[in-house]
Amino acid sequence: MPARMKLSSVYSTLPPAEKKVADFILANPDGSAHMVINEIARCAGVSVPSVTRLARKLGYSGFMDFRVALASGSSSVKSDAVLPISPEDTDGEFMRKLMIGHMKAVESTLKVLDLSTVSALSERVLNCRRVVWFAVGSCVQLAENVSEGLCRIGIDSVVIDNKAIMRSYAACLGLNDLVFAITRSGKTQATLDCLKIAKEKGSETVLITNLINSPGEAYADHFICTSRQDELYRACGYETGTSICALLESFMMLIERKKGFGFPENRYGTAAGLDQDV
Repeated sequence: MPARMKLSSVYSTLPPAEKKVADFILANPDGSAHMVINEIARCAGVSVPSVTRLARKLGYSGFMDFRVALASGSSSVKSDAVLPISPEDTDGEFMRKLMIGHMKAVESTLKVLDLSTVSALSERVLNCRRVVWFAVGSCVQLAENVSEGLCRIGIDSVVIDNKAIMRSYAACLGLNDLVFAITRSGKTQATLDCLKIAKEKGSETVLITNLINSPGEAYADHFICTSRQDELYRACGYETGTSICALLESFMMLIERKKGFGFPENRYGTAAGLDQDV
């Protein structure tokens, strides 16, 4: 995953000093890739150890490793110029920046998405006993959209979102069950608990999140980290689900194609013996 995408992913979890470093790097992506650690610390107004801690938190051995990663992806995207969102923006400017942010989140996800993993998971969906989705809050709708689509093409799929029974349901799972956990923040304890229990019961587990260092990765056979645009997070106050939504929609269509519904005239049509989606 590109260094700047990692930085955006963990931004909301950083302490103040490390956020200052992140702010400087995100605002000066090309320049910071060619600066020494003392220069970045001085420009960000923090100590040198703060820069080092941030680099290690992102999974790098130290600042030099981090700087190399920054330099390897230092081509600027012109639409960066429209961000950040400002209280002085007109409604039109605000909407334009949000829309560009959503597009960039999807684009960033596509750049790092392991498409071979997605393809393998689509095969597992077709051959497992049951597909189970664990989600709470705003992630429930994301899970329901794809789960309902799976049911329409004859695949046993269910969404479990009731916190009172989630853990008990997870404990009933086992071999040949495919379990997806969706948490945009990467830290939703109820969802991660179910992922852990399902893993212990022998199910194949998948974690989909916006957080690169989610603790749930330890319980996932497959870890899929999508991108968020942190300016959207600051403006809206919650994780954007744009990337996850695009991923799941595309995943659903891939499975449909494998089931023989890959062309518009065949999707949910009468020839397939299914009701038309209205």
